[in-house]
Amino acid sequence: MPYDFKHVRVLVVESSVPMFQLVKGVLHLLTVPEGNIHSAYTVEEGFTKFCQIRHDLILVDWLQNPDRGIHLTKTIRRDKKSVNAFVPIIMTAGSGHLARVIKARDAGVSEYLVKPFSAKSLAERIVRVIEKQREFVVSDDYVGPDRR
Repeated sequence: MPYDFKHVRVLVVESSVPMFQLVKGVLHLLTVPEGNIHSAYTVEEGFTKFCQIRHDLILVDWLQNPDRGIHLTKTIRRDKKSVNAFVPIIMTAGSGHLARVIKARDAGVSEYLVKPFSAKSLAERIVRVIEKQREFVVSDDYVGPDRR
């Protein structure tokens, strides 16, 4: 991968410490410094850390009970307190059902990645949000990458 991630700050919002450690390991393999990888285990903690640190990339799990990752995505995209509504958001989930993918897309995620995933799959999603950025749509009903 021809990218230098030394200065990239990544927020990983995940309910499970072992899954966070796994994602952190993959990001470290991709040359993201360990000190630039931040964890959050709740939606509230995730939004607070995002607003404080101004991450360049967010990896958010679907977070059941109900669909908390969707809620966080909408908050980042629409809340007036958000420091960057245009930040790339990659959602991870245990299901690739079409209804879930559509719900995530309609919330404003940039990419969707089904668990379990490989380091290569995560790297491909990161490259995609860098190289193939979609134009952003801002309307009363939707804020996020163009869904077409």
